[in-house]
Amino acid sequence: MILDQKLADGDLIVLDGAIGSEIERHAGRLDGAAWCGVASRTHPDTVRQVHESYLEAGADVITANTFATCRHVLDAVGLGDESAAITRRGVELAREALDRVAPGRPVAIAGSLSNTIAWVPGTIMADPAFLPSPEQEARNYQEMAEALAEAGCDLLLLEMMQETTHSIRLMEAAVATGLPVWVGISTSRAPDGKMIGWDMAAEERHNLPQDFKQGPTEPLETIIDRLCGLGPQAVGIMHSSFHSTTPGLDVLFERWGGPVMAYPEALGFDAVTQGAMAVAPDDFARHCRTWVEQGVQIIGGCCGTNIHHIQAMVEELPERPGVRPQARV
Repeated sequence: MILDQKLADGDLIVLDGAIGSEIERHAGRLDGAAWCGVASRTHPDTVRQVHESYLEAGADVITANTFATCRHVLDAVGLGDESAAITRRGVELAREALDRVAPGRPVAIAGSLSNTIAWVPGTIMADPAFLPSPEQEARNYQEMAEALAEAGCDLLLLEMMQETTHSIRLMEAAVATGLPVWVGISTSRAPDGKMIGWDMAAEERHNLPQDFKQGPTEPLETIIDRLCGLGPQAVGIMHSSFHSTTPGLDVLFERWGGPVMAYPEALGFDAVTQGAMAVAPDDFARHCRTWVEQGVQIIGGCCGTNIHHIQAMVEELPERPGVRPQARV
């Protein structure tokens, strides 16, 4: 993989910022059920522009707009049979941006994979009409992972892993391609202070109906141990609030000895402070520098971050963090 030497040397790797929310910021409201899953088909110029902006800011990794292009997501908008083609188009747009803006730089294209499913329009709650069976889910993940590999991704980036059952199915499909796999885990702080898999009821209450019921959550330690056992190249905490990212990283450092990522969200509802979260670029950059100084090697942003956040982060970060301390296990 194009960044293997940087990983081995302990060099800092700059990940891009939000893709879906940034496309939405430029293009307006996207699909109510499939969100950014259809954007590579409906707004290709916007998708390409988002990638180009992050490359110009100094990103070493750009993430294809494939977070929501799995078959059971696109089934909700009648495009399930085009899932592989739309997935490949997302990678093509990232490649076009790279060829136009930074053709001579060693930049990796990451294919995003997630456990997300079609939403009930107007919410981010799963639409039960499009929930796949376990067998269908596994086949759909395999189809998508293979499409990303065939399209020329340098690595596969698993995003918003927050439990083990569905995440393991996705991880197995990703690993089977033979590409390096980076795993992004989302976490929340439970009322008792322990770190758990991302608690949607607490973190996204403003986007959910009042009668929404959160399923059982799992300890963050369990999620990390199960997924790390399947052979990722890098593991990180992502799409989590700043209040959850720091303690989440503490848990991860104790249980994982390989390269660590961090890319938090910067917009939404903060379950810890019980208030709206809108992190300014300068504050975002300072947090990122602190995490890098603590040993994070791959750093970027998730939902709510934009080009200004990544520009501020790049300016704030040290040129070379060095090899991070070994895991404390």
